This record gives sequence, C-alpha cells and structure tokens, in this order.
Amino acid sequence: MAHIPHLVICLSLICMSTSELVIDVQPSVILPEITPQLVINCSITNNQVQHIQVIKSLTLSRFNETIREFVDLVALDSSTLDLKKLMPFKYSQISFGNLYITLTLYNPTEFDAEVYRCMVNGDTSNWTNISLFAKKSVEHETNSTALIEKIRNFKKDEVNSKCTLQKNDHTGSKVHFFASSDIFKESIEPLTLKCSFQAIKQDENETSTLQSLYILHESNRIIANINKDRQVLTPSQRDNSKNIQGEIHDDGSKDSYLQVTWSNVKSSESGKYFCEANVKHSDGRAERLSEMLIITVVRPTFDDLVKVVEKLLEQFNEYKTHLQENVEKNRAMLDRNKQTILLIKKDVLANQQSLQNMKEDWNSNQTNIISIKEELQTHRQNMSTLKENFETVFSNFSTALIDIKNQIVKERSGFKQVLSCRDVRSIADRLVVFLISGLKVMCDTKTDGGGWLIFQRRINGKVDFYRGWKEYRDGFGDYDIGEFYLGNENIFNLTSTGKYDLRIDLKYNDFYHAQYSDFQILSEKEKYKLKIGAYSGNAGDSLSYHNDAHFSTYDKDNDNSSINCASTVSGAWWYKSCHHVNLNGRWRSKESGKSVIWRALTGEQESVLYSEMKIREKD
Repeated sequence: MAHIPHLVICLSLICMSTSELVIDVQPSVILPEITPQLVINCSITNNQVQHIQVIKSLTLSRFNETIREFVDLVALDSSTLDLKKLMPFKYSQISFGNLYITLTLYNPTEFDAEVYRCMVNGDTSNWTNISLFAKKSVEHETNSTALIEKIRNFKKDEVNSKCTLQKNDHTGSKVHFFASSDIFKESIEPLTLKCSFQAIKQDENETSTLQSLYILHESNRIIANINKDRQVLTPSQRDNSKNIQGEIHDDGSKDSYLQVTWSNVKSSESGKYFCEANVKHSDGRAERLSEMLIITVVRPTFDDLVKVVEKLLEQFNEYKTHLQENVEKNRAMLDRNKQTILLIKKDVLANQQSLQNMKEDWNSNQTNIISIKEELQTHRQNMSTLKENFETVFSNFSTALIDIKNQIVKERSGFKQVLSCRDVRSIADRLVVFLISGLKVMCDTKTDGGGWLIFQRRINGKVDFYRGWKEYRDGFGDYDIGEFYLGNENIFNLTSTGKYDLRIDLKYNDFYHAQYSDFQILSEKEKYKLKIGAYSGNAGDSLSYHNDAHFSTYDKDNDNSSINCASTVSGAWWYKSCHHVNLNGRWRSKESGKSVIWRALTGEQESVLYSEMKIREKD
C-alpha cells in the first residue's frame, strides 16, 4: 500500500474520548443590537488528540461565502506559543495559551454569522502528518418576536444583577486609539495618533503585564512600537518628520501609551491604522487587543495657499504701521525744531534795536542757529534715508510676492528647474522638469530610491519609433502622451560629464529590470558607440551582446552585418548582426525580430508591453 504523507480527518462534536479537539461558540445565535460579543474557543482537552502523537499547531478559521472556502483567522505554534494574527478586526480580543485560542469579537454583525473551524495539525506515531478539525456554526436571527423576548429577558437580568455589576468591572483591560482629527491637509496640518492601554483588574489575585504597544498602517507597515524593556522605536530612523513618545507602566498607576506626530503629513499616509497591545497574565494566558482608525489626508487647496500669503501680508502691514509711527515721531520732532527756529527769529526781530550792544550774544546766537540748521539737515537726511529704506523694503516685498506667484504657477504647471533628477522630490512617481542647462526631461522619483533621468519610454505605441538618424540624434516624442526618445546627442552630453548607471524596466506578463554600471554613449563622430559595464537584475543579460556597437538607423547603416539591420527589423539600435535587444522596434509587431524585443524574456516572436530606459549618476 502506498505511503500517505498527509491525512485530514473531520471530527464530529460528539465526545469520543477524554482527549479531543473542541470548538465552542457563545452565543450560537447573533441578535442584532443585542448580542454584545461573540466568543469562539478552540482547544484540546488533556493536551492530547486521538491519532496524533506530536501536536504542531492549532488554527482557527472562518468560512467565506464569497470564495466558498475557509479563511484562517489565527494560528498558534504549539512548540513556541507564537501567535499569528492573520486577519485584522476593528474591535477584538485574543487570548491564547497551551493548546487553546479564544477569539472575542465585540458588537458582532450578520457578517460574523458563519461556520467556524478549529483545526489541529501534527504527526502520528509512525510520523505521518495529519490534520483533524471540528466545526461549529453561528446563526444570525432577525425575527422581531425573538428580539422583543430577548430584550425583555435582558431587562430582567439587568435589574437582578444591577447591584453586582456596580461592584465588579467585567470589561477587562482596554486599548484606546484616537487621532487629533479624521481629515488632515497635506503639509499644513500636523497628524497625531495616540494608542493607550488601560489595565483593569478583574481579580485581586491576578496580575497582567503589558509587553508591547504597536501602531501599524493597513499595509502591515510598523509606524512605531514600544516594548516593555526597550525605548520607542520607528522603522525609519532617517525620517525626522515624526515625533514619537511613549511609556509603559508596570504598576498600572498610569495608562501606558504610544504617540506619533507627523509634522509634514503626506497624502500617501491615508488609510486604516491599528493600535495593538500584547498582554501576558499571571496564569500564563496571553492576549492581543486591537482597535482601528481611518485617517484621510487631502491636498491643500489654492484657498489654503492664499491664506498663507494673506498671513504674510498681515505681518507686512504690521511692520508698515510700525514704520509709519516712527515717521510720525520724526515729523513731530521736526515741527518742534521749526517752532524753535521761529521763536529765535522773533527774538532777533524784537531785539534788532539793541543788536550793537548784544554783538557777542548775537554771535553766540548765530552759532546756535548754524548748529540748529545742521541738526535740521541731519534730520532731513535721516528722513530721506528712512524713505529710501521704506521704498527698498516695499520693493523687496513686492518682488517676493511676485516670486511666490511665479513659484505657485510653476508648481501648478508641474515644471521645475534642477541640476539633476537626484534633486527632484515629489509625491508623483514621474515628473517633467527643466535641467539648469534648459533641457526638458522626465524624472523617475520612486524606483530604487528615485533620481533616474528617463531617456527612452514606450507604454502604448502612440509614437512611431521607426525614424531616421537626425530624429534619433535630436530626440522626439511627447511627454504628455508618455512616449519619447531624449536624443543621442543629449544622452552623450549627459554621460560625458560623469559616471552613470543604466536601468531598463520592462513588462512582460510581470515586471522585470536590468541594470548596467558605467553606462556611456560616445559622440556622433564615434557613431554614438555604446559602452556598458556589469549586469544585475532579473530580466536576463541581453544587452551585453550590443556592447561596443555603433548606433544604426534605416538611413545610416553602422552595423556589422551584410544587411541593413535597422531597415530589416524596423527599428533603430546599437545593432551588430543583428540583435538580442530591439526596444525601438515596431510596437507589438507579429513579424519575427521586428517587435519590441528583449530576447531573454520575449524570444524573437513576442513583444514587451512596457519599456523604460533611464540613467542615474553614481554616488
């Protein structure tokens, strides 16, 4: 008889021995707005199951009506007691220990009314791996009569147990998860998330210890975590835009918490966030509590930017008012000096008859008058300087407003002027910019850290790439359509200024890439000869065959073949005799050798559906 490596046996819920696999649900019927929680317990009595010698794992699953199969919810490794939570719930609590798992779903709905399965996996006495499972159904009751009766019973129970409930708190430990808001504006408003744990004792003899707190994004990315014996950690130590705080209190005198604040939140931070707490009890049980928030980050509107500019204008008006006050003070001082001069003149006229007798006094007064005139001239010069300074400040502010307006227009148009694509930072994965040289290029800001300058791109076949020498020298295509060739002369000018890596991204059923070091194209005098170095990637090394080849078009044949390769295969490339790569060939051509070919992937007959060639300066 052939050896059977793995068996699956279904157990009925009738007890066959003192050691068995058990699944229990409480309650078995969910009543809308009445049932506070659904508890599913999956366990093994006496640490043994019939037919299994060595127990390896215990898994709790739920039947999915859409795909018509069971989906795993929680899995427990019996040797390490390592628990894996395979499906997140909005409000849930998990307890686990030696060969048992208890899942509690708070405020269950009709979607939780399914068949639940408890499965144990292990080896028999002859080391054959088998799985045993037990099932239990949960129903959803909508009968109004049953609801009314349940409400009446619930009210009776509430009256009978009111005193008891006042004395005892059965809610257990809790997690609280909240945000400073639900909707945030990108780059303007800060985002704060706080995950806290409240330890509530159900029994004076029982102690619970918080092991760790986590804040996670729905992409399974850990935003921050704090462990009992370690400080607050974040997965990206280079990300200085987040302020993270947290404390774990063992004695329960204070709530433990973990808090994250983004000072410069991005729209990519939108989505579901989870707060998770891992707790161990003195009786050996472990629990994982979780709660979820949905955060939305929206881009600022033009009105938001206008408010920022208005705030700057308000500050300027305050400065202008202060400056005008100083001008008024100086003007009042000047008026007082004028009054003094008028009084002196009156004294001179009144004493003109005794001028001869007061000659010395007159000389003294003359000196005073000259001094006053000098001071007056100084004040006038100061006023002139203040006026010039005011005009300069106003002119500078007007220039700054014009620069802000131009920057907004330039940002709206999507164009920037940079030295290199390495200097471009954007939430867009492709951005068209102007280099300082004036060359208009498209940058890849995301792939492998970004900083790539794209010189060849084909995505839809709307641009014809079967062109002559002059067009391939100068470049052609349309950035708006998304298909273009930057031009061999531009590529030569770029690669002659330093060392570059070449990356080629392809799509053929799946996504592939090939990367080459020391990429360079020589001058037109040298027929734009191709130079590449070492290969890496997962697309296969097809381009090395073309190393040291000259560029050829249908009207300038520079290949090593007796035929005109560019004309024969309807393309333009660094052909030898003829090609292993033909990325400038006919889009999705059915003729052998004429399509957009990367031989290691497509062979000679098929065509890639996406091609992007890009370069980046070496560090």
